[in-house]
Formats: sequence, C-alpha cells, structure tokens
Amino acid sequence: MFENIRVIKNRLSAIEPCVEGKTVLDIGCVDSRPGGVRKYMSTGLHIFLKEHAKELLGVDMDEEGAKAMREDGFDVIAADAEKMDLGRKFDCIVAGEVIEHLSNPGRFLDNMKKHLDLGGTLIITTSNAFGIGSFYRILRKNRIKVHSEHTCWYDPATLTHLLLRHSFDVEEIFFSNKSKWYLGKNFYKMKYQIPRLISALRPYFSGRIIVVARNGGSLLSQRGAEGIDE
Repeated sequence: MFENIRVIKNRLSAIEPCVEGKTVLDIGCVDSRPGGVRKYMSTGLHIFLKEHAKELLGVDMDEEGAKAMREDGFDVIAADAEKMDLGRKFDCIVAGEVIEHLSNPGRFLDNMKKHLDLGGTLIITTSNAFGIGSFYRILRKNRIKVHSEHTCWYDPATLTHLLLRHSFDVEEIFFSNKSKWYLGKNFYKMKYQIPRLISALRPYFSGRIIVVARNGGSLLSQRGAEGIDE
C-alpha cells in the first residue's frame, strides 16, 4: 500500500475533488498558533472549502473564535468533535491538522462516522512522525519544533490502522511538504532544499500526510489491511 503514495505540493489538490459541490463538515476551522495566540479568524483551508462546497459547516472548540468567524459571515459552531451530536450527516468531513491534538482519536473517528453518510469521505491531514524537517532540526539544534497542544504523532501505517479499526476504508494517501520549500526565493536556503531533496528521494520523509478514507462497514477489511505490517 505505502509504496504508491504520491507526493503533492499542496494538500488542497487532494481535497478539492472530494468536496466540490458536496455538503462538508470542517473540523477545527479556527486559526490558532502555539503559545495561546489566537487569531480568531478562519483557516485558509476553511476559506478554500467555502469556495468549493455546496454547503459548509465549521466546528471548533474555541468559542470566541467560532463567534468571531460567525461575525465574519461563516457558518461555524463551537463544539467538541469527540462528543458532539449535530443531528445530521454530511457527504464529506475534513479534519485538517486536528487528529494530533485530540485526547481520544478513536472516539473522534466513531463520532465522525455518525456524522458521515455511508460511503462518504473523511479527509485527515496531519504531521508525519518521520518528516525530515524534524530529523533535520534534531541534527541542527538537538530538539524538534512541535505545537504545544499536540498529543501524538502519526505515520501512514499507524494512521491507516487506526482508521481501519474504526471501519473506515483508506482509499488514498498522499505526502506533502511545506509550500515554502518550493518557492524560488528559497532555492538557496539549505534548511529548505536539503530536506526537500531527501524527501524527493525518500517520500516517506515528507512532512505531512493526507489520508482520504471512505465510511465503510468492515473492520480491518482485507483490502485496507493488506500491506500494513509488511
């Protein structure tokens, strides 16, 4: 399964076909930064989703941020994605850079199934535990840069297995890196180009994972489980 993961420059290219003209639930739509800094505005992903979805609802635990976004014209509610009950289902759910913040990701996935049509799509993007940027920073500074609210790391194998345990069929996995790695003005900055070269040679060192999963019915289905432990 993991030999065929494609590297893409922007996660939006993988997300767009799944949300175009669909009813979409966006989890974690308020922009925030480490250290308690809140921008109280929409993430760029949420703005993108609003441009492409037929109907979009945003959810975030940040009550002040959700209120600020409503004042800016977005349809957003404050709720806990692990426990909420919206009383409806969606064609697609997008959880961009969310799962690594959760206390109970299994409970979250079970709740997403309740809010997703049978055969509907769940898109998860998250940092890759084996991203070369983290290794490169350890070599340079003997530490990693991590969001103060992250609770765990994932790679394609562990995230796939978690999804299968909760009856999602993984259809596609992509790798991507920070967009600034590809900008011409950064061409001579070795802190971007060395990691970019290494991840080009070995895509598993890419910084971000994008998983497209389907709301299926089989626990650890043979199609999805094949190759996980190889």
